[in-house]
Amino acid sequence: MKHKIGILGIVAALFISLLFGTQTTSAATKDLVVHYIDIGQGDAIYIKTPNGKNILIDAGNKAKGHDVVAYLKKQKVKTIDVMIATHPDADHIGGLDEVLDAFVVKNVYAPKVSHTTKAYKDFLLAVKREKVKIKTAKMGVNLPVGDKLIAMKFLAPVKSYATSDLNNWSAVLHLKYNKNTFLFTGDAETRSENDMIANKVLSKVDVLKVSHHGAKSSTSEKFLNAVKPKYAVISVGKGNRYKHPTPETLKRLKNAKAQVYRTDTQGTVKATSNGKTIKFQTAAKPKSSTASAVSYKLTPSLDNKTPKQNGTVNLTVKGLPTGTKYTAVFNYKSTKTTYNGTVGKTLPVKIGRAAKGYTVKVDVTSTYKGKIYKSQVSFTPK
Repeated sequence: MKHKIGILGIVAALFISLLFGTQTTSAATKDLVVHYIDIGQGDAIYIKTPNGKNILIDAGNKAKGHDVVAYLKKQKVKTIDVMIATHPDADHIGGLDEVLDAFVVKNVYAPKVSHTTKAYKDFLLAVKREKVKIKTAKMGVNLPVGDKLIAMKFLAPVKSYATSDLNNWSAVLHLKYNKNTFLFTGDAETRSENDMIANKVLSKVDVLKVSHHGAKSSTSEKFLNAVKPKYAVISVGKGNRYKHPTPETLKRLKNAKAQVYRTDTQGTVKATSNGKTIKFQTAAKPKSSTASAVSYKLTPSLDNKTPKQNGTVNLTVKGLPTGTKYTAVFNYKSTKTTYNGTVGKTLPVKIGRAAKGYTVKVDVTSTYKGKIYKSQVSFTPK
């Protein structure tokens, strides 16, 4: 009897060891991945946390919004947990409205500064359509990501600046995953850098997203002495008219002994951290725009699936760029009614005395860049 108990004990111990050993290995191999997306002259950064949170910082110019959407869909993104608009410049927030229309976005952060450009207005309207409120990005604000090994905090803007000084309003984000650290700087210039230094919020980081695409007005020697990056990533367009990155900035990064990655010469840069070490992967620049490879999906939805007779249903269509036209055919029991709508804008439809209990199918069709997209949604009057 004792012999049997001894064997059972050994088997149980082996089972427990294997079980917990597997769990430990799984936890140890969880990665945080940062994608510095190549969208030309602008910023677009996608972060995937080990616990599955999706974070997006900026989305380039208006013309690049569909490229960012396509990239995120390729990464199997369905919901964006945190969206950060670093500042109102068009090469940072121009594409965010398309991202807001294409995905469910739970939280939006931006510095408390306004602008009058169309790109900024389009961003605000898209946030309103998404029915979320913009939370203020400023020094000391923490982002809740639900993982005790991850800490994300805004280091800037430290204070208010003139509305004409948009770059220094940039939301600067510090990310710490176990022992690895990242710093995302938007277009923060020397004034903001000095304010962060004066407030003692800066510390040594592993990866620096170089501010303002490598402009000489940012990434000062004093700033680099404070953050001492091992790696530096410059998001910049090939042959841009600003001649970014400037020789002065490249020289300062070289003197700081930072290994530099550039989207204009290496394409999208991906940094993968296991919490202790960071590995980089770069992609060759595509020969043509990724716009032709964009995978869209027409997504109609109704605010009420069981409306009363003579009631109104509100149809909203997403999945294609904002402003794209579509037709919606309501297939009632005895007739069909066609309506014309616009992607991203709610279309109210009065259903009249539609037959109770009869499911009305709504066929939605849209054409974008020569390709026809179709989808269907339905409701049943009560």
